[in-house]
Amino acid sequence: MAEPALQIPPMDKPALSVAEVVSLAEFVARRAEKFGSVVSDLEAGVCARAAETAESLARAGFTPKDQEAAAHKAAAQALTRVTNASSETRWETLRELNAAADSLSTTSQLWASPVTVLARAGLGSPERTAYMQQLTGAASVELRQMAAFAAASNNKVLGAALVSIVDRMPAKSRPFSANELADTLVGKEVREMQDAIAAVRNAAQRAIVRNREFERGRVSPLDRVKLALNNPNKE
Repeated sequence: MAEPALQIPPMDKPALSVAEVVSLAEFVARRAEKFGSVVSDLEAGVCARAAETAESLARAGFTPKDQEAAAHKAAAQALTRVTNASSETRWETLRELNAAADSLSTTSQLWASPVTVLARAGLGSPERTAYMQQLTGAASVELRQMAAFAAASNNKVLGAALVSIVDRMPAKSRPFSANELADTLVGKEVREMQDAIAAVRNAAQRAIVRNREFERGRVSPLDRVKLALNNPNKE
């Protein structure tokens, strides 16, 4: 049964939900894993061809040095052959994975931080407008108390209004940390989204590195280090 096509979000979509990006990340991870398995099978075929050549020369009485040289030559020829034969299929998958990663550029910006996300809560709504009118000019003690209430009641719209108000105040005069309030209200959701976005990008990059190593016939230590640094829990 053929694997369903990778559903890439439209580039002009302003923002995706956490569920949508998590779903995309899971799909991309499966696609990247399958790509790695395909490449491993191709490499196994190259190694098998080299082993067959060495074994044939051994039976014919050639020296180990000659066997090794012939095996290297056979491996190089086999690699060229399977690289050319599989090029279209491999690059089709890589383009899909890269497009999936690119499609999240806008979403990534909109989920850059908890404050960025909280700032959109209830934007333009009567509820937020009312909060702004009621709290504008409020004393620091009142603003601090309302921030504690917003956190305790998980009221994101109230939190957004408070962050908007204190953002206009001199830094030293702000009665509470906008970053801390935003992290309390939406931090978990933001981190989940950022992890999912990173998972899509890392999966695409792993596939690119795997393909590059296959075509070169050798592992790239530098690329492996970069992957490990970008995704320490996976490498």
